[in-house]
Amino acid sequence: MGGARSPMLKYRGANLTRAGFIGVILILLVVAIGLQPERLIAWASAITYRAEFAEAGGLSTGNDVKVSGVRVGSVIDVALGERGAVVTFTVKDAVRLGDRTTAHIRTGSLLGERVLTVEPSGSGAMRVGDVIPQSRTGSPYSLNEAVNDLTTNVAATDMNALNQSLDLLSATLDQVAPRLGPTFDGLTRLSRSLNSRSERLDTLLKHAATVSQVLAQRSGQVNTLILNANDLLAVLVERRHAISELLANVSAVARHVTGLVEDNEAELAPTLDRLNSVTAMLEKNRDNLSKALPGLKKFEITSSESVASGAYYSAFVPNLIPPQLLQPFFDYAFGFRAGDPNMPRALFPWPRNGIPGGSR
Repeated sequence: MGGARSPMLKYRGANLTRAGFIGVILILLVVAIGLQPERLIAWASAITYRAEFAEAGGLSTGNDVKVSGVRVGSVIDVALGERGAVVTFTVKDAVRLGDRTTAHIRTGSLLGERVLTVEPSGSGAMRVGDVIPQSRTGSPYSLNEAVNDLTTNVAATDMNALNQSLDLLSATLDQVAPRLGPTFDGLTRLSRSLNSRSERLDTLLKHAATVSQVLAQRSGQVNTLILNANDLLAVLVERRHAISELLANVSAVARHVTGLVEDNEAELAPTLDRLNSVTAMLEKNRDNLSKALPGLKKFEITSSESVASGAYYSAFVPNLIPPQLLQPFFDYAFGFRAGDPNMPRALFPWPRNGIPGGSR
């Protein structure tokens, strides 16, 4: 047993100190990995860049770095440089930053928390540790700058022009005031009218919705109708082309006929003259007949009235002696009136014995 070393002797002296130190380091690593594993992963997979700003604008360590609204890193340091604030930040290695990249400090929440917004640009690529110059960075709009701008703008305002504008506005309102009352009254009546007809409006809207549903249901038929209309239009277009061609052909025939007439004008002239004379005579006869027909119409009407008055014909010829005066002479001449005063004056109808003293 004297030559063999005990297992406990291995953890004494320098060996014990070294083992304890290694154990403490392992415990710290385990605790760090267990509490913030994502930060360790970010440190392992992130690239560090820097940016120069004229003013930090409330940006602090731990604020987010965003590209297009997406968090891609965080701010790890804000320090004072020669020409302003120098911000050191990390970005995921998957995000490519070009050599014309810009950076701006903006407000990330309603509580005023700041974020660093990076806008990649440029055909080249930034290397690890490169600095974005102040010419491509922008600081937030501070309260001091806002107050200074407001003071400058107010000082540059022409108070006389402002007073004149206010006076003109006041005068205009005074002139318009009497008309505003009737206008508001009209709006009130319109509102009441709409309220009183709300049920009708609801019914109208329901009917409109029903019509829309019917049209939606009949959409296939409507489409068919439209297609048929397109076919009809196509047929009409074809007919139009056909009519256009027909007119062109008729024009060509007319030109040929005109040329034919011009060529044979010497031979056709006498024939055309005779034809014109015959046409003139026919037109004259047509006019005479047109003038005679109204008179014939009146004569036929008068004749019809004369015949239609009874079983006899009663006519009146002007410029003749009245028949009542000539009737006795005709009666004596033809034996229709007897000379005996005892006989009737007129023998009508004719007597069967004929004329007195004559043959029976």
